[in-house]
This record gives sequence, structure tokens and C-alpha cells, in this order.
Amino acid sequence: MNVYQIFLSLTLILNGLTDLIRVVNLGGITALGAMTILVAPCCWLLIFSRYKLPKIILLLSWLCAFLIIAFISWLWHYSQLSPVMVVQNLFVYLAFIGFLVLSTVQSHRSREVPEYISQVLPKAIQISVGLYSLSLLIGGPGTGRIMGARAFALFAIIGVTWYLAVWRYRLEGGLKWTTFTILTIAFSFSRTALLIALILVPLSQISLTTFKGWLRMSMTIFLIITVSYSAFNYVEPIRSRFTQVGDNATVGGVQINTSGRSEAWPITYSSAMESPLIGKGPGSVGVMLKKRVGSAFTHPHNDYLRLFHDFGLIGLVLWLLGYGQLMIKTWQNWQWSDKHDRENAHIHLASFLALVGVALAMITDNVIVYIFVMAPLGIMVGASLGIGSRRRKEMKVYCQSLFVNEHNNKFAIKY
Repeated sequence: MNVYQIFLSLTLILNGLTDLIRVVNLGGITALGAMTILVAPCCWLLIFSRYKLPKIILLLSWLCAFLIIAFISWLWHYSQLSPVMVVQNLFVYLAFIGFLVLSTVQSHRSREVPEYISQVLPKAIQISVGLYSLSLLIGGPGTGRIMGARAFALFAIIGVTWYLAVWRYRLEGGLKWTTFTILTIAFSFSRTALLIALILVPLSQISLTTFKGWLRMSMTIFLIITVSYSAFNYVEPIRSRFTQVGDNATVGGVQINTSGRSEAWPITYSSAMESPLIGKGPGSVGVMLKKRVGSAFTHPHNDYLRLFHDFGLIGLVLWLLGYGQLMIKTWQNWQWSDKHDRENAHIHLASFLALVGVALAMITDNVIVYIFVMAPLGIMVGASLGIGSRRRKEMKVYCQSLFVNEHNNKFAIKY
């Protein structure tokens, strides 16, 4: 492996440990924070060391524009912002887009599927699931003994998407690791991650062109609804996690614990409307919530509100445009590869599912400021973009060569 693949592989392994490395203190900053500060600029240094970038990089223009707006916002509101919050937010955005670009470039240049995707990513997922399973054995359901339950569950969304795609294309270990990962998420008691994982299962099996495809997806949905209903009604720890006493909201006659969101969301929106166009700067939402809600609540638990508050309507629209383009392109890559390049189709499907999963998690969580989610997401999606672009180009050249050979043969026969 070259230096680019080594860097991407090491990043995946470290992020598979989620917040475990946070326990290491490096003089006022945790190892997780230090890693975030380190990998973000390293990404861009490696990118600019390349003398030529593929045209597919232009697809990331909206997200690069978002990054520029984010830095301008930081400079504009510099005196009012917390340096810690700025680092936690801005450097993760920088890393996510950097890994997108770097992985796209690397996978586009490689004739084979890069090892960091084909071998290292599955290992990182397995390490994470294995460590949290050990944590469950030591501390019981919902434990954070080795790594945080919520941190693991959010990273495990990436793992579920990978193995769902592997299962879809009948590759080794797909069903086994999909089941194992979802069960581990369930015992982490992470409501958001479990719900997203269950939604992604039928989505991964979607095939609406045949009766068999409809039947398979319908049966999958029925099985998920049955298991989920039974778990909610008959497994007390899971039911308690959803309905335990707190700032509850009533949904369909059932009290659902909102974990402070019902209080934080209106406050965040009200604050955002004080500067709706350009926002109040990266990390400003955390400072505001700490003052108005309390020191224990430094995130809005809704990343769309976070983007609107910190970067205004301009930043939010740029993010949505850029992120939406990624979803469309990975979907197109999957559909094309399903017909012409099934060997790599699982990479594109996993990338599309991961983007959907993170987009859903953004509704009720703080996923876009966690490096251990956004870095793997960027690497996986970048691989889809690079591999898809290269394979289409190779297919086009191959078809052209066939056409030329056929034309020459006909010409030779005629004369």
C-alpha cells in the first residue's frame, strides 16, 4: 500500500474504536480531539500533493463551497466563539470533505478496489462490534464500559450499511455480520441507531422490477415490524429506554422520552432566527445552549438545526445541495453497477445506504460533529465516486474498441 492507502486504512481502524481513544489525555485535549485536529489538515496536504485530480471531484463543489462559507463564518464571528466548539465542529467538516476528495482520487487511480475499502473497512467494523460485544458481557445492556453506547451505535450504522450491501450481493459474512451488528445496536439501547438500522434493511433489499423483489421486500418489512413490535411490548429494558420518565412527548397515546430535544429545538430555532441568513458561526449553537439550557446540554440533537444556526440559510442550503448530490450519484452508481459491474455493486449500495442512514441520524442526533462517523462515511462514499467514475470510463473505452474492431472487420471482409 502507498502512503495514501496507509493513511486511509489507519484512519478507518482508529475510527472503529469510536470514543474509546477519548480516555487518553494529551495535556488538556483527548486523543480523539487530537486525531480530529491531525487528520483534517493531513487529508488536504495529501490531496494537494497530487498533481492531477479527476473530473468527478467537481461533484463536490457544493460541499467545498460550504467549507469556504464555514471558514468565513468562523473569521467573521471569531471573537464570539469558543475555540473548543470551533475545533469540534469545523475540523470534522474539514475532515469529512477532505476524506471524500482523497478517497475519490485514490480509488479513481487504482486499477483494483483499494485495500482500505475491500479489507480494512470490514475489519474496522468487526473490531468495533467485537469490542462493544465484550463491553456488553462485562457491563450488561446499555453499558459504556469499553466504549460509549451511543458512539458505538452511530458508527455501527456505517457497519450495518456495509454488511447489508454484502448480504444483498451474496458475499461472505453478509447475513451473519448484519444480524450480529443490529443485535449489538439493540443491546446498546440506542433508539435512533436501531430505528435507522431497521429502516435500512428493507431499503437494501429493494428490487421493484420483479414480483420476487416485491415479495422479498414485503416479507422483510413484515418481519421487522413483527420483531420490533414484540421487542417494544415484551422486552422491558427496551421499552423503558423509549418511555422512561423524562421530558416525554405523547405519540399515539404512548409517552416517548425526547431526551431534552423538546426543550432544545425551539430555543435553537429561535436563536437561529436572530441571524437567519449567515448564522452565528461554527460551534455557536453549543455556546448558546450551554447558557440557556444548561452545561449538560451543548448539542441541539438535530444537525439540520445546527447547520441553520451556525451557518444560516446559505450554509444549510449548500450542505443540502452537496449532500443530496452524493446521494443521487451513489444511487446512480449502484443502479449502473448492478447491471454492468456487479463485482463492485456492494460498495455503491453501501455508500448510498450510509448517506441515507446519516441523513436520518441528523434529525435527532449530533452525528456530523463526530469524526468516527463522518471520516468513514467520507472514505466509503469517496470510494464509490472514484470506482464508479473509473469503471464507467473503462467500459466506455472497451465498447469503443469493440465498435472499432467490428467496423474494421466488416471493412476487411468487404474489400
